[in-house]
Amino acid sequence: PATGEAAALLAKARAAGRPVIHVQHRGKAGSGGPFDPETPRFALLEAVAAAPGETVIEKALPNAFAGTPLAERLSALGCGSVIVAGFMTHMCVSSTVRAALDLGIGCTVVAGACATRPLPDGAGGIVDAESLHRAELAALSDRFAVIAPRAAAIR
Repeated sequence: PATGEAAALLAKARAAGRPVIHVQHRGKAGSGGPFDPETPRFALLEAVAAAPGETVIEKALPNAFAGTPLAERLSALGCGSVIVAGFMTHMCVSSTVRAALDLGIGCTVVAGACATRPLPDGAGGIVDAESLHRAELAALSDRFAVIAPRAAAIR
């Protein structure tokens, strides 16, 4: 469902003529991991793939600003704020949104266009994906971002 919501958000941005920047995690080539650029899994999902002329920035760390030209690209576009969607809420979305605050970039996170996975809680249990997603959004809303429930809430 988050991919469909992200696709709706992209369609909305494109229709409004807004700049769109895709950020893709690039892992070590040949590792066989989920971010290995030598595997078919590396490709952006078709529903949210870059259209001609849209920027794709590859990153190696969860924070999309670390070691990438993202901040410079946003500055060149005159963007003082961004709308964020993606995977995983607790990792790359959170790291990027938190770093944006340090850079003076405002963020809106579209909750329905983000998702995560269950994680061990360190005490022998598991935090289910929905609870983790909601908790991370709550933490981000405390200081780092405005949380919009769905793409339809974006004007």
